[in-house]
Amino acid sequence: MKKRLFISLIGIILPCAILLAVLISLFFRNAVKNFELSNVAALSVLIGAAAIVFAIVNFTAGRLTSRIIEFVDSIGLNKENATEYDELQPYANRMNAQRRAKEKEIAELSDRVSTIEAITGNMNEGLILVDRNAEVLTANNSARDIFGENMEHKSILHIYRDVEFRRAVDICFEGENSEMLMERGNRVFNVFLSPVYSGDAARGAVILFQDVTERYLAEKHRREFSANVSHELKTPLTTISALAEMIGSGIAKDDDVKGFAARIKEQAGRLLVLIEDIIRLSEFDEGGAYKDNTIFDLRELAETVIDAIRDNAGSIRIDLEGERFTISANRRMIDELLFNLIDNAVKYNKEGGIVTIELARDNGGACRISVSDTGIGIPEQHQPHVFERFYRVDGSRSKKTGGTGLGLSIVKHITEYHGGRLELQSKEGAGTTVTCYLDEC
Repeated sequence: MKKRLFISLIGIILPCAILLAVLISLFFRNAVKNFELSNVAALSVLIGAAAIVFAIVNFTAGRLTSRIIEFVDSIGLNKENATEYDELQPYANRMNAQRRAKEKEIAELSDRVSTIEAITGNMNEGLILVDRNAEVLTANNSARDIFGENMEHKSILHIYRDVEFRRAVDICFEGENSEMLMERGNRVFNVFLSPVYSGDAARGAVILFQDVTERYLAEKHRREFSANVSHELKTPLTTISALAEMIGSGIAKDDDVKGFAARIKEQAGRLLVLIEDIIRLSEFDEGGAYKDNTIFDLRELAETVIDAIRDNAGSIRIDLEGERFTISANRRMIDELLFNLIDNAVKYNKEGGIVTIELARDNGGACRISVSDTGIGIPEQHQPHVFERFYRVDGSRSKKTGGTGLGLSIVKHITEYHGGRLELQSKEGAGTTVTCYLDEC
């Protein structure tokens, strides 16, 4: 049952006032009957009565006030507020409404923060927010992977000490967007810096790190490939052009024309082989090279390739070892893989050398193609690069044997297409073994 505060106060003060009036009336009536009562005694009685009434009123009002103050002190935004006095209930209702509004705002902010953290936390790009002193306010997981943990409250200029990066940060705080390329930990990043304004001044910055390693390497390889292609095509074309000009102008003697024609044919053949290899690599890069797999006998295919190469092998013996089994793979690709490996083993072998092809299959279904030779071998410093495009260990010998420097690169692409890997074992002067492990066959 709620109480009325006004009635409660009247209920205390009014009786006290009536009591005081009765005492005063009694005092004056007795004074009239007994006029001999001294003024001092009358004043003493009056003061005593007033003191008693004041004490009663003060005690009662204090108890009531304490209860009211206790309610006011207990009011908060973390609970539902209620009072037993009708006069104070509107105040309690307003506090309850504010509490519910604050709880709703806090819930919305919490959801928004959780959403932002989920988005930034799962971004592939690194994101860092810095204040106007370039100190890190927050960083997402990708940024911590780049620079390490515990970045907060540290200067980004101390975390990454680079002159170009400092210049980009200075430009950003001057109010302009800036961009740069950053290399860190064998990765390449595009860095975008954008100022954050408060009024007319930049108060901080947003720094975004986008990993462009694959694109950067692809562009680098493309530039190198274009330069190498231009160089490789220029050599036979220059030779063909010069010989044809000599024949056409009549400078060449009749006895030399036949030899010049043979050289033109040789260089034209080399040019065609080079163009075919370039086209093949382009098809691999575009992902459109011979996508259809078939089931075929691997040993039978190897025998066909060996027969095609044996006529030009001279004194080099070619041996085929291993059981007969079928695989599911791209037949034309595997044909190219075998041809390039065996052809290289013959070209870079010694007179009277041996080329050994070993075919095997494990219980898991993967197969192994190993080609070994007893040739000149590959120096250790060149071994990590032999599968790169146009890379030649001995350029003069490669040109003499008609090599384009693309054979092993094609082998690498075919192996990766079939989900496999390559291993190279070589010792200078003692021969080379290249092993292809094909998992998807």
